[in-house]
Amino acid sequence: MKKIKNVGLFVNTTKANAGGVVEGVSAWLQGRGMVPLLPEEQAIELGCPRIGISKTDLIEQADVLLVLGGDGTLLNAAHTPKIENVPILAINIGTLGFLTDASLDELYPTLNALLTGAYRIEHRMMLEIIVNSQVQATQGPQPFQAFALNEVVIRHYTHLIELDAYVDGELFIPYNADGLIIATPSGSTGYSLSCAGTIISPQLEAILLTPIAPHSLTVRPFIADGDAEITVKMRAAYQSVDVFVDGQRDTHSLTAGAVIRVKKAERTIQLIRSQHHSYYRALREKLMLGERFFK
Repeated sequence: MKKIKNVGLFVNTTKANAGGVVEGVSAWLQGRGMVPLLPEEQAIELGCPRIGISKTDLIEQADVLLVLGGDGTLLNAAHTPKIENVPILAINIGTLGFLTDASLDELYPTLNALLTGAYRIEHRMMLEIIVNSQVQATQGPQPFQAFALNEVVIRHYTHLIELDAYVDGELFIPYNADGLIIATPSGSTGYSLSCAGTIISPQLEAILLTPIAPHSLTVRPFIADGDAEITVKMRAAYQSVDVFVDGQRDTHSLTAGAVIRVKKAERTIQLIRSQHHSYYRALREKLMLGERFFK
């Protein structure tokens, strides 16, 4: 990474301590000759408009992006155009923070490690979602394209839906379920995990298909190759479904006849990892993986 001059801040402004954290970080950065930059709407909310600029300018100018929040804040940042060009250091000032690098009490040691080069960069796979033009009229007749760091979810909230899933053009499984989750390795510890999906090491390139409440005992999660293209079609002519990208950060309602194609995106997200960060420790401590509840 080149010498750090400008540091972009993405902050969860709903946190009670957000203002104090930003004030402290800004002073720390300025004391070391760096320039803190905030999206202008966040700067106004936090009462520091002097460092507020547009998100577009922030992404263009920032040498590194400091995300202060939790996993949701990081996912919001990941949906910013051209964010793939900026390394991200995520600090958890919320609750779980599984995707983040460090907790709030580790903030300044982690920043010091960043300045001394004691870190590595993980390139996290993303998904590209392309849907044909069968989108409801309220959203316009054009096809849409979206990108997901965690997952794309296809589902209906009031009844079972019938979906045909194809892998590289070949029929894989006809699903009769509440829905289907198509997740990255990063997303394997999110919604997919709550639906009994497999945890996948984030270093792998893979695509996880996890059914939501399947109406069959024989339907199980499946891990496809990272270079595979997944195609999902609705089987019944009367059906409609909703598509959610990374939670509800990008949502679309689709009518019958829509074809949803999901594949590995060319872009990746760059996550800065300090030397003390351990994915396996996070699994044990935050997800309690392997914990014995009864002794």
